Amino acid sequence: MGKLRNLSSNEIEQLMSQGCSAENWNSIKVSEEFGTNNIRNCRFKGDVVLGANVTISNVGAYMANCIVEDGAYIENVAQIECQGVSRFGGGTRVKTVNEGGGREVTIFDGLTAQTAYIMAMYKHRPATLARMEEMIEQELQAGQSTMCRIGKGAKITNSGILRNVRIGEGAEVEGATILENGTVVSSEESPAFVGADVKMYNFIMLDGAKVTDGAKLKNCFVGQNVKIGALSGIDTLFFANSHFENGETCSVFAGPYSVSHHKSSLLIAGMFSFFNAGSATNMSNHLFKTGPVHQGIHQRGCKFASGAYIMQPCKVGAFTVVLGHHKSHPDTEYLPFSYLIENGGTTVLLPAHNLTTYGTVRDMAKWPQRDGRKGEKRDMVNFEEANPLICERVAGGEKILSELVTKSGDAATITHKRMTIKTTMAKRGAKMYGEAKNFYMGKMLESPAEPSCEGGGHWIDAGGQYMPLTTMNAILNDVDNGTIRTTKEIDERLFAAFGNYTNMAKRWAIDQLTEKLGHTPTQQEIENAIAYGQECGEKLRKAAEADKGSDFDEKSMIGYGIDAVSHDDIVADFEQVRKEQGVIK
Repeated sequence: MGKLRNLSSNEIEQLMSQGCSAENWNSIKVSEEFGTNNIRNCRFKGDVVLGANVTISNVGAYMANCIVEDGAYIENVAQIECQGVSRFGGGTRVKTVNEGGGREVTIFDGLTAQTAYIMAMYKHRPATLARMEEMIEQELQAGQSTMCRIGKGAKITNSGILRNVRIGEGAEVEGATILENGTVVSSEESPAFVGADVKMYNFIMLDGAKVTDGAKLKNCFVGQNVKIGALSGIDTLFFANSHFENGETCSVFAGPYSVSHHKSSLLIAGMFSFFNAGSATNMSNHLFKTGPVHQGIHQRGCKFASGAYIMQPCKVGAFTVVLGHHKSHPDTEYLPFSYLIENGGTTVLLPAHNLTTYGTVRDMAKWPQRDGRKGEKRDMVNFEEANPLICERVAGGEKILSELVTKSGDAATITHKRMTIKTTMAKRGAKMYGEAKNFYMGKMLESPAEPSCEGGGHWIDAGGQYMPLTTMNAILNDVDNGTIRTTKEIDERLFAAFGNYTNMAKRWAIDQLTEKLGHTPTQQEIENAIAYGQECGEKLRKAAEADKGSDFDEKSMIGYGIDAVSHDDIVADFEQVRKEQGVIK
């Protein structure tokens, strides 16, 4: 806003004639270009700073201790104030993943899915987390203030109380009931929006996010391009491109692309990523002994069918579909792409079944297309289908099932980690995991990237970012030894690893092939592995296409061509609708 000045006596007189008053007119500072014409019916208290071309009309109670930047528009608002020294939501301890506590994440406006993942899941490194907390504390101290702020071009209309808030550039607040102790990060390129009847307390909200339709959030972080409507959320972290409407979340780490739309759904005490909750999804997090201290880990791409329920603790492997009720605390990390089905109170596992469903193919294709973030993308998200983490897990699944089949003898069923598996399904699953492993290996070997010097060993999914555990530990070791001194430097190292993904993945694949062959592979051996991977991939693709075909059979056309008198008209109606849906090209 540039240089500030006091109001002139003529300006004070004009403001008073327009229904304005102040405890102390000398406490109001304005920009050199300030004009009084659009300031009406407002009582000013404490320190107030007003920029150029500002509109303030009908503030019911008062505006106190507030900076209103150039071009901001405020109309029909009950109250705007800052009480004492505020950090505007920063420093709120969000009790994520575990309702009983112990995995708290301190939110601030620079939080990413990756730094949140470290804070929530690396409790075995208390010294590292203590240093991260020191970094965050320094940043929060530098940003704290006794003045709330309404950013350049922001618009606040028909709303209730805004207390201890910062509203970013170009943000719009329309009809909110109360915003207390929070920050709305926004930009002209990617404005944030808060809608009617929304109540938010102790929050950080990033650019491009939308919270609407009476949502009530407390102790929450709302990431870039997150959409929330009519949701009750407490102690929840929502990261990039997630979409939550209706229902309830409590102590949830909602990693990128997590989705829940239904009023009857409850997500509680768990970690989710690329998740989809069906209607009446439910879970419980205590066993009536030590309280609500149990947690669920639902790895990337899991889905809950309508009415699905799971009792925690549990660990559900990537791209798994959960149907029915499960109380046996399943652990399927190394049996991904499976179906968990209830049969008479028993958890039945269909291993690898989701490898050949077209829904999985469609999900992997749609996620990158639904990235609505603009400008800097804070959360680092890998979309690669063929990656070391999933390849490692399917290889583990092949080994587990092969060993179980060998031990089973002539038994019709196998019991593994409190789950029942038909022996025939175990044999089929082992075969499919093997094909998937070879397909993924071939794809990574086919990459033109030069192998990195790092990338070997166990891989992790850190809030949407695939990376070697050794790389993560190297970053955290540098936090411990003081090489890394700020959260921004942590982000830079994580981003460097993100940029080096393809090279590290190539290294991992070559290391795996080396281990399999017992020597460094020749170029011909690499090409052979690529060719075999393509052959296996074609088998999986054909199976998925066959599954897709069931969506286009006669049964699927029931309800189409409602007044048609010929089969051709029914098909024509069906195909036209599917084309408009983008299912048929």
